[in-house]
Amino acid sequence: MSTKERKERERLARKQAILDAAREVFFEKGFQATTMDQIAEAAELSKGSLYIHFPTKEELYVSILIEGIEMLNGHFRTAIRGVEGWEAQLRKICDAYYHFYREHKNYFKILFLLQHGEISSKVSESLYGSCLDMGLVCLATLSKALENGMAMGEIRRQNAMELAIILWGALNGVILLHEGVENKDLIPFPLDKMIQTGFTLIIEGLRKR
Repeated sequence: MSTKERKERERLARKQAILDAAREVFFEKGFQATTMDQIAEAAELSKGSLYIHFPTKEELYVSILIEGIEMLNGHFRTAIRGVEGWEAQLRKICDAYYHFYREHKNYFKILFLLQHGEISSKVSESLYGSCLDMGLVCLATLSKALENGMAMGEIRRQNAMELAIILWGALNGVILLHEGVENKDLIPFPLDKMIQTGFTLIIEGLRKR
């Protein structure tokens, strides 16, 4: 191995160590309470080393966010592999989203923080673009299933991406409503049953009469 190759491997290993440490601290403390000093201590590196790879806390956070979106995309791809029919695909995607929420709650929570405050304005254009691109890949999986239903004449012709965004919003709305501690007495129903009931209503609403 050449000196250049060794240095590049060491650089990538250091960057991954920073990401691993940042993930642990962000998940434990949340974005606002986390400091670069805490991440440096967890990574056993100087704060200066962090800034070489990630110029801001926001850049680190969005890098972790992208990890979560990539995981979600993987869940979607696995869920619909070999599945025929738009309705079956949508139900599989819905199930995959629910299981992602159950299995990776820390990632699920940070998927929404980018919409709050000024995080998006404090990251590089390329990193923010990568984040958006990954999100669009998720939505494209939904919209493709909807387009399949339209091509089969079973869903009325309309903008598939718009419908995908509405479906995504509906799923998130039910999950976040159920998550609210203040809503526990108001919502005595299991989350998985609410999601399935809601999704059935949506699918019936999509179906061409």
